[in-house]
Amino acid sequence: MTGKTGRIELAFGGENRGRGLPELSSALLAVLLVFEVASLIAGTEAVFFACIVLAWLVLAAVVGSKNLLDAGCLYMLVSLGMVIVVHVALQGPFALLP
Repeated sequence: MTGKTGRIELAFGGENRGRGLPELSSALLAVLLVFEVASLIAGTEAVFFACIVLAWLVLAAVVGSKNLLDAGCLYMLVSLGMVIVVHVALQGPFALLP
């Protein structure tokens, strides 16, 4: 596969097409993202940390060690974006200014 979409697809288990594991793991990662948002809103940092650790374990099981860093970095960027969006939603847009 060539191009950016092919690399992202491979990072999230695109080479395993036809098996049920990528679909199940995608659903599990989506549920973990929902729990991350809920824990950010509730202010429970331990649950947020547990979701991140579980996501890394799921990614390791799905993509293997070859593409784990790519998939993990993409997941962490999504998680960081969620932290910023939830913080701005709760504190207002001027909360990010010094």
